[in-house]
Amino acid sequence: MRNGARAAAVLLLAMTVVAGVGCALGETLSVTPGDVVVITGTVGEQNVARVVLRVDVPEQVQSARIDFTELTFPAFLGDTSPAVVTVAAHCAQTSWDGGGVTWSAPWSRPGGDFDSVACARYASLPGRTHPVVLDITKAVRDWQHGRNNYGLFLKRPDAEGGGFLGERDRLRTALNSARVKFYFTPVQQ
Repeated sequence: MRNGARAAAVLLLAMTVVAGVGCALGETLSVTPGDVVVITGTVGEQNVARVVLRVDVPEQVQSARIDFTELTFPAFLGDTSPAVVTVAAHCAQTSWDGGGVTWSAPWSRPGGDFDSVACARYASLPGRTHPVVLDITKAVRDWQHGRNNYGLFLKRPDAEGGGFLGERDRLRTALNSARVKFYFTPVQQ
């Protein structure tokens, strides 16, 4: 039994070393998103806001193995906010220019053209000070492998009104500090 325990310990140590070497070879790059535009319009009978933002994939990341990518920005709900706010990220489906974006343009449907299924979600709690972190790894890998990169839409799920309400101004301020952080491993060519 003693030899079995020793063998298990050696195996665990070897796995830890291999994992550590793998992590040590990876790199991290943190960038500011491109254009960030807040659009407003009506959903149901409420005036809501949605955010359209550009996420450029830097050249050094484009040809690497992407391990993880996150969009992060400071918490934006105050202590007195009445409820949890879910931030859902959806891939945009239409090309856009930061200067010409509105609720109805350049989209084929008012409020924007985006995938119906969110690529990431984050529930923000009132008074919470932890930053919002959206795992956008799958979207970035898709862009890396040829899907059109038209950026992301940030909105609340339809069950929460389909857009941001009273929290929109605080969200807009928080997005001024947004970062896209790429964790990647360079690939030998």
